[in-house]
Amino acid sequence: MPPGYVMDEMEMYEIGCLMPFLYLATKDSWEQARFMGYISAQTHSTRKMSVSDIVSFPWEEGAKSHDTAMTNEDKRRLEMKAKQLEKQMNHERKG
Repeated sequence: MPPGYVMDEMEMYEIGCLMPFLYLATKDSWEQARFMGYISAQTHSTRKMSVSDIVSFPWEEGAKSHDTAMTNEDKRRLEMKAKQLEKQMNHERKG
């Protein structure tokens, strides 16, 4: 987001909406620093390590606890959508 907009044009209510996502501005830097620490530590260790052994971040905690397995209901719903899309595409191709 351009600094000029933030300093001169942004309304107070907009700032409140952005605050929960402020960590995203430096997330890449934190990931890079952790990876460099991992490389350094792994080269001096005989034990097999993972990147999260160095430091774990709050944004990873939610990803670990979130179940991403597809249920049978999800599969049926997606199959139905795929069939509908296929019919629509076939109809458009013929017409």
